[in-house]
Amino acid sequence: MTGLYEQLKADLDYLQWGRAAECFAALADEAKDASWSHVEYLGKVVAEQAAATQNRRLAARLRYARFPYRRSIEEFDFSFQPSIDAKLVEDLATLRFIEEKRPIVLLGQPGCGKTHLAVALATLAVEAGYRGYFTTADDMVRRLLQAERDGNFTHRLRTYTAPTVLVVDDVGLLPVTADGARVFFNVINARYENGHPTLATTNRGLPAWGEAFGDAVVASAILDRLMHRAVVFNIRGPSWRMREHQALAEAVKA
Repeated sequence: MTGLYEQLKADLDYLQWGRAAECFAALADEAKDASWSHVEYLGKVVAEQAAATQNRRLAARLRYARFPYRRSIEEFDFSFQPSIDAKLVEDLATLRFIEEKRPIVLLGQPGCGKTHLAVALATLAVEAGYRGYFTTADDMVRRLLQAERDGNFTHRLRTYTAPTVLVVDDVGLLPVTADGARVFFNVINARYENGHPTLATTNRGLPAWGEAFGDAVVASAILDRLMHRAVVFNIRGPSWRMREHQALAEAVKA
């Protein structure tokens, strides 16, 4: 019997079922004590391996997504931003917006929680098995323009068009050249055509996007695709960072 256990453990290692191999002997002892059937024992071993595989794949998707930090919907203080419809956010957290191919646009001043919500929703998508990716608008444009110069634009474009959920942060924060507006349009248009939702955050009012992109026609084409069936949040509350600054200042005074 010992030889059989060792052979099975070696076979599990060969199949790269590392977690199953690790718990094989321990679960065998537990199975004997609890009088498990062979099927129950096999089910426990396979479940351990399945959980390990899921965790490994999730970790890989999170690394790929390049989120700047981990955020959750539960951490968001809706009482501080009452202009945000908490029930609508809860509905989005079901990820139905992915099935319905709905973009999400979050408008508001810096520090009001736009990126928190976008990252939290995208993280939920990644945890559910979808591919996600985070970028700032400025970084995406710079990388795409560099890819054009290097001759690998199509390959780089897939970085932003292939993921199911893309977060584009700080749209309009920095001015964009005409070439930058063109490559930005390429991303939004491709995602619109393949039905992959984009989550965009901006501190610019939508009418000001023409100025931000340096081309009113291209900006209009971007908005036409981004706003079609979009869920839009217009966050009118104050900055979280300013609140923390004020709290710190009051603590120092005290």
